[in-house]
Amino acid sequence: MRKKIKCLALVFVLWLGAAGLLAAQNSQDISLSPYSSAIKAFEDYTHQQMAFDRIAGIAVGFMKDDFVWARGFGLADVENRVPIRPESSFRMGSITKTFTAIAILQLVEAGKVNLDAEVQTYVPTFPRKKWPITIRQLLGHLGGIRHYKDDGIEKHIKVHKNTREALAIFQDSDLVAEPGTKYHYSSYGYNLLGAVIEEVTGEAYGDYIKKHIFIPLDMKDSLMDDPSILIPNRVRGYRLMNGMLQNSEYINVSSRFASGGTRSTVVDLLKYAQGIIDGKLLKKETWHLMFKPVATQSGYLTGKGLCWDVQPWNGHFQISHGGRQAETRTFLVIFPKENFAIATSSNTEGFDRLFYVKKLASYVLDEDMDRSVYVRDQAEAILFGACSNVFSCGMSYFDWHNTPLTSSKNELAEAFSYFNKHVSIRALNRNKNEAKRYIQAGIHPVSDGAFTKVGSFMASVLGERFGREYLQEYRRKGPVAFFADYIKISSNWASGYGREDLKFKKEFSEMVLRWAKDWERIYTRDIHPLTVPLDPSYDELSLILENVSSNSSLYPDYHREIERTAQYYLEKNDVKQCLLFLNLSTQLYPSRVAPLSSLAKIHLWLGNFDKATSFLKQAFSMEPKHPSLSPVQLEATAWALLQAKKKEASRKLARTAVELFPMSWELHRNLGNMFLLFGDKDLALDYFRRALKLNPNLKDVRDKINELE
Repeated sequence: MRKKIKCLALVFVLWLGAAGLLAAQNSQDISLSPYSSAIKAFEDYTHQQMAFDRIAGIAVGFMKDDFVWARGFGLADVENRVPIRPESSFRMGSITKTFTAIAILQLVEAGKVNLDAEVQTYVPTFPRKKWPITIRQLLGHLGGIRHYKDDGIEKHIKVHKNTREALAIFQDSDLVAEPGTKYHYSSYGYNLLGAVIEEVTGEAYGDYIKKHIFIPLDMKDSLMDDPSILIPNRVRGYRLMNGMLQNSEYINVSSRFASGGTRSTVVDLLKYAQGIIDGKLLKKETWHLMFKPVATQSGYLTGKGLCWDVQPWNGHFQISHGGRQAETRTFLVIFPKENFAIATSSNTEGFDRLFYVKKLASYVLDEDMDRSVYVRDQAEAILFGACSNVFSCGMSYFDWHNTPLTSSKNELAEAFSYFNKHVSIRALNRNKNEAKRYIQAGIHPVSDGAFTKVGSFMASVLGERFGREYLQEYRRKGPVAFFADYIKISSNWASGYGREDLKFKKEFSEMVLRWAKDWERIYTRDIHPLTVPLDPSYDELSLILENVSSNSSLYPDYHREIERTAQYYLEKNDVKQCLLFLNLSTQLYPSRVAPLSSLAKIHLWLGNFDKATSFLKQAFSMEPKHPSLSPVQLEATAWALLQAKKKEASRKLARTAVELFPMSWELHRNLGNMFLLFGDKDLALDYFRRALKLNPNLKDVRDKINELE
């Protein structure tokens, strides 16, 4: 059923013809391994997805127990047809931050750094701010240090910067928030930590991490990025401009030395992952400290530990970090309890590498790592979201700690009481916004981790009943089966044994068992995200999904896969097929925002401005904070329309964007800069004036207004 995919640009056709042969030379003999079928499926997927993403090359590898596999796909140098290999050297981007964090914690173990000391204790030349900043806060992105401010300058530095010069870029800026109160991702905060390492050790940052991280883990091809030295297997970087592959802009990343200044290979990243799993470099208790979720002062988790992302993946405890900068996209995810890790690096900017990572994880672990469920009734959808959080956080905690979050009967009773009180149709009917706030707080310290307590206790009960190994089945079946089995077990508990408070309410239990009946009927290996091709037959797919969704309270949500297929046909200039798939998605998933926003963009492209505006406003009314509707995304779309010489469409979108975000001075300023760049001075002036009215302190905007007037 699959068709041969043809790329728009000739260079990709030529590249694909060679890439299959070239990459095959890098593939080891895996026919006898337990993961041979998973690897074959992933290789097939990767060829297809790369054609869709139109990326030059990507290296991917994984380790599972004693098995290690790595392979390169595509080209490290398109012009000279040099293939990507597992040993290809990529910029690491922000994976560098994990090296910095480990180095800081090594110095903490050595008694040379105090996590709760002010940063000026170690870097006295760094200016003091309105509030003190601690090392711990910097590690967790809670220090209030800004990120890139002027992207046009700070992301395009082309000269070498030493440590003092790198700090000078941001050291005089005000804090974006009082430290500890707000999560604010900051590369500059990690540059400041790099300065701490240098001041404390008397060594250059690169020398320290080489001696204390790279050499101990045999990471022979890991080093600081330096454009002046010869680096074996260095890849060239690429980006897509107007649908065509071009060389990346030259950027010197020395200004990001401790936050994004290193190079490595997927082979070395897997050695790094194994070292972390084996507990090398740091003491066991320090690793646990590093991976402990960090919270703001108000009691809300940030999703990060000390540097690493620690949000659960499908009930697994995982740590991960990615990197994005000129010439590269990288990602490393580690599942310590499964002795499993995946590393990927690409030399092409601007694509989602998580498609590849999660797909490989799903194949190797034989589960749906990116499962999505659509619940027809919107009140029940909110409750399903709560169940998903209980499942994912509870299973993850039990996975990592081998015990529930609490064994106290009183604490468990309070946690179940919290769940039963707020996760109910009655609570939503009584006060929907209040119930949603309590549900959203359920996994956070502000609720005393009620959902994690409930979920980890459920995991312990199910593990005791069916065996610990059986818990993996719930990662395949999902939260509905997890809850349904617990409800069935708890319904048989005799009264008088102190477990009455550890049950769910009758109304909720009946709803879950109804869900389970539907889910068991429709979620089979035949209807599974792993089997949805990039270019399915519309008639076949629509018939299957309409049958699945018919008379079901919940069913698999493939709106992202359908949207990707629609984009595939748009790239082939088949607008009719594109609209067919997007309309199918809106019919099957009427409360999903992404298909509506995609329809809006297509109709803008076609010049159907009234339809486009209607779809955008409808989507915004459903979920104003959806990523596809953010000012940044709307600006990017307006920019793309201008580049495609669709000026009127860009104007219409800009007008709608400021209607949706009337108080965003950043949006007005950015639109002004965009239209000025494309020569529309009158429109630029109008947006600049609005921006200045919203924020009178914008000196750069005032200067541009004076110049234009």
